[in-house]
Amino acid sequence: MKRQGKKGPQAMQVNATLEEVTAAADGMSDKEFRIYMLQMIWSIKEDIKQQNQTMKDHFDNELRKQIQEAKDQLYREIEVIKNKQSEILEMQEAINQLKNSMENTTSRVEHLEDRTSDNEDKVFQLEKNIDSSARLLRNHEQNIQEIWDNIKRPNLRVIGIQEGTELQTKGMSSLFNEIIRENFPDLKNETESQILEAYRTPNVQNHKRSTPRHIIMKMPNIQNKERILKATRERKQITFRGKPIRITADLSTQTLKARRSWNNIFQTLKENGFQPRIVYPAKLSFRMENEIKTFHDKQKFKEFAARKPSLQNILAKVLQEEEMENNNENQQWEVGQ
Repeated sequence: MKRQGKKGPQAMQVNATLEEVTAAADGMSDKEFRIYMLQMIWSIKEDIKQQNQTMKDHFDNELRKQIQEAKDQLYREIEVIKNKQSEILEMQEAINQLKNSMENTTSRVEHLEDRTSDNEDKVFQLEKNIDSSARLLRNHEQNIQEIWDNIKRPNLRVIGIQEGTELQTKGMSSLFNEIIRENFPDLKNETESQILEAYRTPNVQNHKRSTPRHIIMKMPNIQNKERILKATRERKQITFRGKPIRITADLSTQTLKARRSWNNIFQTLKENGFQPRIVYPAKLSFRMENEIKTFHDKQKFKEFAARKPSLQNILAKVLQEEEMENNNENQQWEVGQ
């Protein structure tokens, strides 16, 4: 028993199995068993301590490794942040430069807007001045036209008398009297020898021109001129020595242009029984609804026609054609400018 007990505790391995421990305990005394158990406990503690140390070392290594990896990752991220920070600073610098450029551009735009506004004001004032000058010019032209028409009002214009005929008749007065005797014998006593002056126009003869110059005859009063013009309209065919001639009122160029501007409207009104007339110097007169309507301005006539459906229907085509013609003239004028 003692022999076996002496061998047991020293020779036993610490990691002996339960069967081995039981088998060893059978040959031990109580003291030996306690010593054996203490050794076993100490051995287990040492094993646990060693395992703990191993695990601790393993965990420490893993932790250090993870910490190092985290530090490396952090350093990389810090480096990236530094690089990005540099890029951000560059972008910020570019933004600041762009902002300064925009501020300069905005300042220049505001300056240009101020100058543009000033120029617009100047243009507006210039347009007002031009409009005012244009009105003054139109009024001036109208006044000149009226003065010229008043000067010409007693005059008759004779068209178609061959050059040199006044020499054959021994003067314009004899020529005039011959026209009166041939065409208006009833007016012979009233108008014969009643011209204040007479001349051809233009003053200088153009020998390349096949038609003779017109003769202007100034009557002593408007009444005599009107009587001759009335008789001319009634006779319709005026002659001198058997050849046809024309006798008209002597009007300024502007008045003739204004009269001609009524031609299409005049013809349309005549075809529809409105009995139109051109009243001195360039007014349109016609009968409508048992009243005499007179217009010296075409725009006012158009406004009047727009309020009269029957008249508007009659003149729609003529007014539309005139509008298109005016637009074409304006476009050509703008192209010419």
